[in-house]
Amino acid sequence: MTHMQRPEIVAGLKDLLRQQKQLKLDVDLITEETALSQIGFDSISILDFIYDVESRFNVRTEIADLVGMERVSDLIDHLEGKLAC
Repeated sequence: MTHMQRPEIVAGLKDLLRQQKQLKLDVDLITEETALSQIGFDSISILDFIYDVESRFNVRTEIADLVGMERVSDLIDHLEGKLAC
């Protein structure tokens, strides 16, 4: 696994978000403080998105890891931790 800087992670996540069809927000308006619930994921689409995140960043994420995530920054923090190992 390669260590990635936060801006690279953010750019990668925005690329993946642009591929999602059901988003309620313009990707360019999404910030680290945006609540994941505001983005427009449902229980199935969030799992699809996390699968895409795992593939893109070559990390594994457990469902339990998602439970405490409320904002985009929580997901970025999670990925930073995984990618730093």
